[in-house]
Amino acid sequence: MQNAATLQGEKFIEIIKNIERLTSSQQKFIQDMLSQRTKVHKASGKKILRKSFGLWADRSDITDSQQYVSTLRKGWQARVERIKN
Repeated sequence: MQNAATLQGEKFIEIIKNIERLTSSQQKFIQDMLSQRTKVHKASGKKILRKSFGLWADRSDITDSQQYVSTLRKGWQARVERIKN
């Protein structure tokens, strides 16, 4: 069984071979696109959760969150019952 580094290396070689099959204008296009690429940082799960916390806090139609969820669940259950019958 191959390790991850070997598999990644093989994928990279395959990509390079595919790029070499392209026309020079297509290769130039890829080069231009890659040069404009900005590095994307992965956000941690905790950071994403902190950003999403209170996402609906400003909603005026949800005054009691427990009641709102209960209402949603009743609607889902009613739909399940309709589908069964």
